[in-house]
Amino acid sequence: MDNLFKKISLIVFLSASTIVAGYSQFSFGLGSTIGLGYLRSSQLKQSGPDIENMNPDVQNLDYKVKAGVQIGFQGVVQYRFAHQWCLIASPGFRLFHSTFNNIYIEKETISSTEYITHKVISVAKFKCTQLQLPIIVKHYLIPDKPYFATAGFAFSYNTGMKMYSEEDSITSTYNELGLAASNKQDIEFKNLKVDGYKPFQAHMILGIGASMLSGYRRNLDIELSYHIPLTSSPYYTSNTDFSNQALTNAVYSADGKASYEQATGSNLDHYRMHLITLTVRYLIYNINK
Repeated sequence: MDNLFKKISLIVFLSASTIVAGYSQFSFGLGSTIGLGYLRSSQLKQSGPDIENMNPDVQNLDYKVKAGVQIGFQGVVQYRFAHQWCLIASPGFRLFHSTFNNIYIEKETISSTEYITHKVISVAKFKCTQLQLPIIVKHYLIPDKPYFATAGFAFSYNTGMKMYSEEDSITSTYNELGLAASNKQDIEFKNLKVDGYKPFQAHMILGIGASMLSGYRRNLDIELSYHIPLTSSPYYTSNTDFSNQALTNAVYSADGKASYEQATGSNLDHYRMHLITLTVRYLIYNINK
């Protein structure tokens, strides 16, 4: 029995070695990505109604995230270790940005015929450069067909995180005759350094795609993938001028974040970075082992 087991093990090992040796191939190329990405904090989104419930004068407080277009470029190293299996590493960089829109409305009653409304329209844009290393496994679903599925991980280092903040504050006074007076104030900050964030991020990648025929071999991949965030981070600036002047965007300052968390019981340390990308990889050079 032991001899039979050894023979079977040897046959399996030699067969696997033959398969790997027969299909092992290194390929090198270039790639680019375009997609949509955004930062999201579920607690920031959910805490708006809590403030409305705590303060009857607040009629609206809503933080909404807006996805931004992401563009990236990378080198590609592919190792084909079996007929339907490849391992791909794509070191490169991506330009990331995401936007938060916020509308705040408060109504202050002066008398039975007079009241004041405060309306704040805020925009906060975050942007940075990401140095990335995605490592994925590509599996062709049907032998000798171009369709494949991918799975793996992406590790990134976010550098140079900046924020642009623009807020319009409109204060209007009403009486029995209607609008009596109105005043508008604009507050703008450009290229604020965001110093409260974790630079290292990790994502799980799941995707599908197809290999196109270019020349005499399929060396052009088109892949649609979703990057599932595995890590989270706070995002705020310690700039004191911004902290003293910002309105609802003060939640992105160190002091404003602390005050907001204390007032609502929320935790704003868990913004997550979501990405949906379309990747094009072109393999230029092959080495057969």
